[in-house]
Amino acid sequence: MIFHRVIPLFLSALSPLTAAEFPMVPASDRVLSVPEVRNFWIRSLKTQPLPPKPTRLYPEKEAARQRMIQDRRILIEEVRSGRHDIAAKLVALSHNVEAWNRLRDDKKAEETERRLYRLREHVAKLATLEAQREAAIKVGESAERMATLSDEIQRLKAMLAAVEPSG
Repeated sequence: MIFHRVIPLFLSALSPLTAAEFPMVPASDRVLSVPEVRNFWIRSLKTQPLPPKPTRLYPEKEAARQRMIQDRRILIEEVRSGRHDIAAKLVALSHNVEAWNRLRDDKKAEETERRLYRLREHVAKLATLEAQREAAIKVGESAERMATLSDEIQRLKAMLAAVEPSG
């Protein structure tokens, strides 16, 4: 499907955080930066309890538990490396709009809201471009298949003409 990678980008443009595996930043009066959101996510992911170790009667549960541990490690490394910085920025800006409103600083709240809107708009445009890129790839692949099929048809016609007795 063309939109398999685009949907998360598009959804992240529409809401501050769509990936359920990221811990939610609690509401507060504190204005947060992207590194602070990243650090919060990393600390929260590290301290989340794991399901209890299953007994040997359920090896599939142990395999699922190990996958969960590995997925958490991968997510922590991705957050550390900055791979989810757009999501962190969306979360920080969304949180900061509320923080400025709680602090009754309407001017800063409005400016932060404008920045959040521009970022969401940018992410939505990226999602659209990604969808167009994937559609262009599919069109190119279809054209290559059509050329291959056309060549195969011509080859089969030539074979058929060689086999048919000329009348």
